[in-house]
Amino acid sequence: MTQVLYVLAAVIAITLDVASLAFLVRAVMPIFCDVENSRVYLFASLVTEPFIIPVRFLLVKFNLLQDTPMDWSFIISYLILSFVRMLLPII
Repeated sequence: MTQVLYVLAAVIAITLDVASLAFLVRAVMPIFCDVENSRVYLFASLVTEPFIIPVRFLLVKFNLLQDTPMDWSFIISYLILSFVRMLLPII
């Protein structure tokens, strides 16, 4: 049973690492190149949106941080993802 939990934790950790990398690509890539027709940017957007949408929904529902020019849902999602990844070895 312990081995199954270890494999499950390893798969979740790899998934979260890929998502973190996709967040980084999505944040940095528009600075350096045109992302209109970039498949890498499209892939990064497809990977990160399932993490961002629930946070964006909560921010809109409670009318938080709506008057700022920054996309806070992106930053909060990344912080939550990093926190979960940090807690994973403890579980």
